[in-house]
Amino acid sequence: MNKKQHYIIICLIAGTMVLSGCNQTGKTIHLDPSRCEQPGRRVSDGEIPTPEDLALDGYCAGEVIKRSAPGGVITIFGSARAKEGMTSYDHTRAFASLWTKKMGKKYPILTGGGPGIMEAGNRGALEAGGKSLYYATYFGSGAEKANRYTTDGYMFASFSQREADMVDRAVAIVIAPGGVGTEWEIFETVSKIQTHKKKAVPVVLLGSKKTWQPLFDRIAYLAKIKTISPKDMDILQVAESPEDAVAIIENGLQK
Repeated sequence: MNKKQHYIIICLIAGTMVLSGCNQTGKTIHLDPSRCEQPGRRVSDGEIPTPEDLALDGYCAGEVIKRSAPGGVITIFGSARAKEGMTSYDHTRAFASLWTKKMGKKYPILTGGGPGIMEAGNRGALEAGGKSLYYATYFGSGAEKANRYTTDGYMFASFSQREADMVDRAVAIVIAPGGVGTEWEIFETVSKIQTHKKKAVPVVLLGSKKTWQPLFDRIAYLAKIKTISPKDMDILQVAESPEDAVAIIENGLQK
């Protein structure tokens, strides 16, 4: 083996992560619920999170689910730039409130914990008297905190691990209009369901059909050039009102 090569083996046994490598004696990290009382490490811009960061993020994400949403969550994605008074914000807030009153005890609302659509989702859930969960991460200064409408959650070191857990732990996903990050979340969700890495769940686009038509045009084009299957287009459903979104998810969960 080239002396410059380093191999790291990660073992998670009974809540303890052991790191060992060719050029190190090993490092042991004890993972227990108390580790999740503090946020994940602030990773500098451009820095790749370490195996320790990823292990702690995944573990703490599971702890949030274990104590607050053992049946799974309704994940909400959308623009961080949305404001109260915008249709996307108001519809998301109304959806989260309606859902929480109806099914929130079994399937709480989960967002990315930030402003905009995330705030709207947490706000609606909290105003309805239910749990309001978050998986947040750092941007900019690193002094970020979850919005004031949350009741439980965790601050991730890894942006990508946070996105993965938000998709993987959802029994349904609601998406309001957003930007590049939201598009990523849409296609990560579709890709995981398409490849059967995630069990099919209701994936609801909240907003008018006109708003979402460009996305469907793009997906139709991919089907036309045969880079996806035509049936993949059926993964996404449009809900033009908060009530429609609730109904779509209820119907999907009964299947």
